Amino acid sequence: MRLSKFNLMVRDYPQAGESLLFNARTQALIKLDQGFGRELDKFSSSKFKTIGRRIRENLQALKDNGIIVDDEEQEKLDDFFHQLKYESDKLTFEATILTTYDCNFRCVYCFEESIKQSVFLDKNTSDLIVQWLIKKAEERGYKKIFLVYYGGEPLLNIKPIYDISWEISNWAQEKGIDFGFGIITNGSLVSPELIDKLLPVGLKEIRVTVDGDRDAHNKNRPFCDGRPSFDLIIDNIKSVIDKVAVGVVGNFDRESFASIPRFLDYLENENILHKLNKIDFTPLNPRLGPKHDPTAIELEGCFSFFKKSGLHEQVVAVKKELMKRGIKNINTGLAVNACSLIMRDAGVTIDPQGLIFKCNALVGYPEFAVGDVKHAEFNKKYYDFLNINAWNKCPKDCPYVAMCQGGCRFFSYMENKDFNALSCKREYLDCLVPELIKLEYELLKKT
Repeated sequence: MRLSKFNLMVRDYPQAGESLLFNARTQALIKLDQGFGRELDKFSSSKFKTIGRRIRENLQALKDNGIIVDDEEQEKLDDFFHQLKYESDKLTFEATILTTYDCNFRCVYCFEESIKQSVFLDKNTSDLIVQWLIKKAEERGYKKIFLVYYGGEPLLNIKPIYDISWEISNWAQEKGIDFGFGIITNGSLVSPELIDKLLPVGLKEIRVTVDGDRDAHNKNRPFCDGRPSFDLIIDNIKSVIDKVAVGVVGNFDRESFASIPRFLDYLENENILHKLNKIDFTPLNPRLGPKHDPTAIELEGCFSFFKKSGLHEQVVAVKKELMKRGIKNINTGLAVNACSLIMRDAGVTIDPQGLIFKCNALVGYPEFAVGDVKHAEFNKKYYDFLNINAWNKCPKDCPYVAMCQGGCRFFSYMENKDFNALSCKREYLDCLVPELIKLEYELLKKT
């Protein structure tokens, strides 16, 4: 027996002499008092020739949580990742559908900036999408289907949202399948009348992007003609928040981060904050280059946010700020990274032309499509992605590999021009993860 190589210890927390022990593979989190921590240290240093009384008494629980393992073979990741990739018991079929590549905003960081165009999902393609989704759902035996409509700005093209949802909803009802859909929108075209029209065909939530307070948001997310958008969006949220679940998500960089607490103050004063079903903010990401040369990465400065000197303190500060204000369902980010690009049963993204992608960040670049709705089968690119096992290249002593699987494949391409390469963020994780473990403990203690 030995301690798992995926254990991460945070010492002297929540009190001096106490420790938090987190296992990156099983996601188990245990608080240890000073005596138990010493026994585990002794257990490790003695090479397991002796087992202390308290460890012996709790041995089965420690094994069940992956803290102690019997041998090296038990922690080989082949079976673990194979199950994630091929044998997921998650029976929700998730698909993102782009109704258009067009948008009425000119966001300064838009990750689709290079591929924006006035292309709209038409009736013929939406019918093919319905047929493809139903065939795939029946083929895989899914019990739940959840669609997400996206863009561009998806509400510039409402008809396919209604048509597709109506067709899938009727089929799902006949088959006893749970169906629903959400919309990710900039919020400028949301209205009570629209929500009333879409609720009967399965609308469950809308998610609106707001980047901090009025000044920060208007600077980053103006209309195409330069007009500010913040006040209209807030008015629209107020008009529907009692009709449908509304989430607010935002992006930040070093400059705009300070606006987030002010924005939360504003939402509280407007009696919106605690009506939201989700609120979160994440650092900006780089984006692929022009359509003719995706390797010419743009917004490369965002890579620095994920280095040792990056925005890990700000990421934690946002979550602490939300917790301080009593927000529920805070996502700490301590989870196994189930990358959709390399998973068989993960969601798909379908663009307005019917091309199918396995990662939202790749839409608009046909060379990365894994198929199209005219054909039932995926193409060779799908299997190329599915066969990526970048984690095999990770250092054997890295405790994070069970969580990150060698890093984000999209980042791998941006950094190395190769989806198969490592995208190691260990220095960043060394700074971030201990703080997230503390936060996870505090959230668990509240519940």
